[in-house]
Amino acid sequence: MESDEELILEIEKIRSSVNLRTMDFLKLILKRSPKKAKALLDKIQHGDQRVQELSDLLHMKKIRTDLDILNEIEQIRAENNTLWMDVVRMCFELDAERARSIFSKVKECDRKIQQLSKEISDSE
Repeated sequence: MESDEELILEIEKIRSSVNLRTMDFLKLILKRSPKKAKALLDKIQHGDQRVQELSDLLHMKKIRTDLDILNEIEQIRAENNTLWMDVVRMCFELDAERARSIFSKVKECDRKIQQLSKEISDSE
């Protein structure tokens, strides 16, 4: 049985692989529709920057509560996830076969993460 630390390292490794799959979607959309892709990526980047700013606030003296900041981060991440799904949809419209292959790899990584997460939560 692996230690919790080993399981977390394995999850980190899988998540890095998922990030590579995300990059595959980005490469596909940039290749097929650069103008639309850049507009979506600008929105995603703006959301990421806002999340970082809010995360920084968690470590500073502040007027807002941690819960207020976390709620705002959650809202921005929800919007950002929608934008990422727009990227995926566009990839399916542009090259469904290649997008399906990338999506299948993401799904497999998610399955591995679920198994490892269950192992951590079930361990004593």
